[in-house]
Amino acid sequence: MVKILSIGAGVMGTAITIPASTNGHNITLVGTHLDEKIITAIQQTKLHPELGVELENTNAKQVFELEQSDFDTADVIIIGVNSSGVEWFIDILDKYNATNKKFLIVTKGLYINDQNSIDILPNKIKKSIPYNIDITAVAGPCKALELAQKYLTNICFINQNIEVANELSDIFRNDFYVIETLSDLKGGEFCAALKNVFAIMVGCSQTYYNSKIKIYNPESGIFSHCIKELARIIQLHEGDINSAYGLPGLGDLYVTSGIGRNGALGKFLGQGKIYSEIMSSDLKDQTVEGAQLIIDLQKTLNEKFENGFFDKDSIPIFYELIQAISFDKKLRIPWDKL
Repeated sequence: MVKILSIGAGVMGTAITIPASTNGHNITLVGTHLDEKIITAIQQTKLHPELGVELENTNAKQVFELEQSDFDTADVIIIGVNSSGVEWFIDILDKYNATNKKFLIVTKGLYINDQNSIDILPNKIKKSIPYNIDITAVAGPCKALELAQKYLTNICFINQNIEVANELSDIFRNDFYVIETLSDLKGGEFCAALKNVFAIMVGCSQTYYNSKIKIYNPESGIFSHCIKELARIIQLHEGDINSAYGLPGLGDLYVTSGIGRNGALGKFLGQGKIYSEIMSSDLKDQTVEGAQLIIDLQKTLNEKFENGFFDKDSIPIFYELIQAISFDKKLRIPWDKL
């Protein structure tokens, strides 16, 4: 029997606990300061109000109920916050001691490190705390609502030490949660974050030529070119390009561009609208992860195109997406460069 501490009670932070709890393991689910209503509902009914499922073998806690003993007894700790909650999570790790614990991160995102390079969130977390931890990343195609309903889900656990990835996968793996273990942590995490960006262009191609019916030919071409560009970006950052062509890249982009906010933003951009217009009307009060990543990193991204680290002729889709979002321009599909 394994004890799992999951911090973040949103849909993904909770859904990933379901395979483990189904396998008979014990879950302590702790909400952030934004999850108080969710935790209260679970404590009262055992049902997650957004996933609509009963949580087995799960003890739900408010963040103010979190104790050092929760860390001490945990065999695995899940980082279940979204990218905007990473700093908050680091503060939690500063407050408590989780030395040498094994972590599983479902958070998707990138950041700019001290060398002004684009880097992955596991590195940010590890460099920000005063003790050692081990982080395995979860990547690949997964819709939280489907996982919560125990529909078959095929994803990856990624750790530079693949033995650790194998050890953790044994806790979660079952008939509906099929896990591939990989060692390309950097490539997998770049895929997890950037697939949200490229999903915007795939969504754009779905409405750019006809906003009333779906046209498949341009979408299939754009999808293929997005994967090629993702591979080039991974290679520039010393990751394995095979991640782009596997579950972390191709598989996740397929799911993300089909439904969700990133694809929706792309569809509106394909209709000739600009980003600010869409976010003030069609997608008002919603967070679009791919666009937010561009905004968060826009200074460095534009600098890297200017200094030649990124070549706009080699990754023209990525270039056009950055232009459209960071400069609030109409999105152009760069067929002349593809």
